[in-house]
Amino acid sequence: MGRNLRFWLARPDAAPFDPGDAPLALGALLLRAARTDYAGLFSAPATLDAILARRYDLTAAEAAEMREACERVEAAAPQDSLRFAAVLHVAVCYHERLAIALSLIEVTAALGICHPDDPLLAALLQAVLGVHPVDLESPRRAG
Repeated sequence: MGRNLRFWLARPDAAPFDPGDAPLALGALLLRAARTDYAGLFSAPATLDAILARRYDLTAAEAAEMREACERVEAAAPQDSLRFAAVLHVAVCYHERLAIALSLIEVTAALGICHPDDPLLAALLQAVLGVHPVDLESPRRAG
């Protein structure tokens, strides 16, 4: 799992992005964020597992397995995190990026890691996932 995605990340201009790789790509992007500028939000593997489980309706074991695949993809991704995010902003449809952002908000709030209005969370959603704040307003008011 993720082998084609790892090849695609090495040369995104050489082949089209397979939309079926979006879950792994987004998981790898969140892993990168958790290991860099946004470690305070969800650096524990269990938090990412919960985000993946919530978004993709997975069991805990399935989410842990998916995270391991995401780790392999993240290791093969461009070292420049901004470039990695930019490539995925173009390749992964906005709806998918928004859905994982909403799952991230729900899980981190439920675990008491951060409030949905946390500026660091807002920065992650915009810079890393490329999600517009206005698209997140309704779920924040409801939660």
